[in-house]
Amino acid sequence: MMPTLQIPRAYFARGALRELPSELTALGLSRPLLVTDTGLVKCGVFGMVTAALADAVSYTVFEAVPENPTYEAVDRATEVYRARQCDGVVAIGGGSVIDTAKLTAVLAGHPGQASDYVGHSDRVTAATAPLIVIPTTAGTGSEASPDAGIHPDAHTISSGITSRHVIPRAAICDPDTTVSMPPRLTAATGLDALSHCIEGFLSKSFCPPADAMALDGIRRVFRYLPLATEEGSNLDARMQMMIAAFEGGVAISKGLGPAHAIAISCGDQGLHHGMLSAIGVLASLPLLERQMPERVRPIADVMGLKVGQSTADGVKALMVRVGLSTSLSGIGYSTRDLAALAGKAAESHFNLTSPYAPTKEEFAQMIGAVLD
Repeated sequence: MMPTLQIPRAYFARGALRELPSELTALGLSRPLLVTDTGLVKCGVFGMVTAALADAVSYTVFEAVPENPTYEAVDRATEVYRARQCDGVVAIGGGSVIDTAKLTAVLAGHPGQASDYVGHSDRVTAATAPLIVIPTTAGTGSEASPDAGIHPDAHTISSGITSRHVIPRAAICDPDTTVSMPPRLTAATGLDALSHCIEGFLSKSFCPPADAMALDGIRRVFRYLPLATEEGSNLDARMQMMIAAFEGGVAISKGLGPAHAIAISCGDQGLHHGMLSAIGVLASLPLLERQMPERVRPIADVMGLKVGQSTADGVKALMVRVGLSTSLSGIGYSTRDLAALAGKAAESHFNLTSPYAPTKEEFAQMIGAVLD
């Protein structure tokens, strides 16, 4: 894999929402589709965006994005886009909203429906509509990544696309949009950012600038996630976590690894992806630390761990501090066939960029260790 470092034009500041009208103008957009979810409409965050827009453009709203992004939501959003003759997409939300918006932007410039493109990245071209992203969580990094994951339905494992054509043109990161997140969601999305930084850094693909951003993101998560979780109105901590999430989104352009192979394989029961990813990191780090201690050591250094403390111990301590379960059963996941689950994880394409590809038996041991 030969990763490229292509990132959006990015804003990181309180009040950054006021840059939205000028970004729309720069892209020549006058009829954008605003993609969001009902929760953000009800809590007032979406209203912050429309207030920043005022009457600068004539926009259409699609607010029916579910908790886990689905083909149906993408196809419905696309129907609205086409019917209202929109000319671009603005995503206001977390990972589910952003990934839905990415696929909607693809379909805006291509024929067919979501199922025609998920799993077929080669079909995505420059005809994709322009996309601006306003993240309201600090975790997925989708505002900076070339990836989008979509579920056929709410309880089926996701697949996705990876294409430079879905990297947003601009990412407007305003910490005021994240203050409404409750502590548990703040913690879960923060651990998602951590998992991206760790696996992006460990990826065998070569991209030193992405590695530098990944290590910086890990440092920020360990320093600021407890503050953001415990003091939800701490806007500096919120801003630092938005930076870490963005850095994680850049880092995963290098590829991912066994933690995400586990997380996606366990993604058929409607559980939060960030929690699954964090537990996947807990499961996989001991094996990777044994296989390549010299590669994992820089992660321990930026975590600020004591001598002799493993990276998995560091991640586990952070998860406990921010109130997250460290086991699959603790977040409500159950399986009757560990061998089949391990086989699914071993077949994941995420293992292609891992510095060490675990066997099915090793996956069974890793998953078993975090199951209960």
